[in-house]
Amino acid sequence: MKRFHFKLQALLEIKKRAEDEIKKKLGAKNREILASRQDRLDVQKKLESFFVEEKQQRLRVLDLLALRLSISYRSHLQNEINKKEQIINTLMKEQDQLRQKLAFARKQSRVLEILKEKKLLEWKKEYHLEEQEFVDDVSQKGFIRRMHAGKEA
Repeated sequence: MKRFHFKLQALLEIKKRAEDEIKKKLGAKNREILASRQDRLDVQKKLESFFVEEKQQRLRVLDLLALRLSISYRSHLQNEINKKEQIINTLMKEQDQLRQKLAFARKQSRVLEILKEKKLLEWKKEYHLEEQEFVDDVSQKGFIRRMHAGKEA
């Protein structure tokens, strides 16, 4: 009997490669999100340390120019945090889109895998039946030979 051959194997491999590509893109997007979160966290730490320093500075000297600059710097840091948050939200939306694409790609490749499994099971059944027929045929011929050898003796 012929070896097992799945006619749609090339298509299955293409779907698997597409799925792997999406996985790589999703991994890259996850790294981008982590880096953006770290950037936001760094800016938040800068803001917190600025609050501590500013509080100590105000206890020492009350300077109007320094107060104006500190308010401006604090506003700048808060705006930067908001921008980082928007970037993170955008990246999260892109990540969700990639996850949906990955789910669709997995579904497509899984359909082909199930079809391949069914075809393999069919092939195994046919192979087993042919093998059984061959064994039965050999046994039957052996039995007939023994019968003829028993009659001649």
